[in-house]
Amino acid sequence: MATVKETVQSGIKPITIDFSRVRFFENGKTLYRSFLTVNSLDLGVLGYDQYRFVARRTKVGEQLVRRHLEKLFRHITYLPENETEVFCFTVPVYARLLNDNLLASMLMDMKALYPEVPMNKVCIELSADILYEDLAELSKCIDVLRDIGVKIALCEVGDQFCPTFRLSEIKFDYAFLDTYTTNSLAGPSMERIAGSMVKYLHYIGVTVIAPMLDTDEKIEAAKAVEADGYTDETFIPAEDKIPDDVSEELEKIKTEETETEETETEETETEETETEETETEETETEETEVLSDE
Repeated sequence: MATVKETVQSGIKPITIDFSRVRFFENGKTLYRSFLTVNSLDLGVLGYDQYRFVARRTKVGEQLVRRHLEKLFRHITYLPENETEVFCFTVPVYARLLNDNLLASMLMDMKALYPEVPMNKVCIELSADILYEDLAELSKCIDVLRDIGVKIALCEVGDQFCPTFRLSEIKFDYAFLDTYTTNSLAGPSMERIAGSMVKYLHYIGVTVIAPMLDTDEKIEAAKAVEADGYTDETFIPAEDKIPDDVSEELEKIKTEETETEETETEETETEETETEETETEETETEETEVLSDE
């Protein structure tokens, strides 16, 4: 298995951040969904949908979310000060990170590192399967996040297994419809499935987004059922001007290698000096012994 160091040295960025733009029908404003991509010499390119089911159950998931937040906060600092068109940027987060206020702690760390970033520019995106959790405890965790200032979104809302009426039990700002619901936009059940879901979400005060629409017909249908916005299948890579942790890692590696070379050189020179001194002392000792014999 290739290490991060080997990946960096190969010229590959181990982790990159990409954005999917949400286009609203009415107000001309937008928000961006952000996703990490893991690039591996062994496994190739792993998108969020490929690694999330493993990451959500392991320590790696926590590390990826922290890395994601670091990259996103750094990106937001590069937005123009007068930027008012972007509502916020979403970050997909695993439900278990809500426990013990772990996610809240991460956000406070980011707030300390990047005090210039308004917390309302960040939106925590949770999967709708959290609706199966204890709603009383879940609501407490979400209230802590909202007190920090971030927004909350739920994704995959509306599938056949989604406990729809539990949605009204928690406070959230945005809903990303699931594939089952968006697929209905292309058929006769559009109003019954997508339309009724949009109306219900609006009733509880939530902005509704239909993600990954791949045809103009679906986009027009989403507008017809009064969804607030949509995303297409285009991902926008982060701009090159945004600094990347990889450059820092590469510099660190180079520094470590330089220090190692310098240390080895110093050790070699020291050994040579000690050898020369020892040989000189032995020669002087031999000469002294000869003189004494004489």
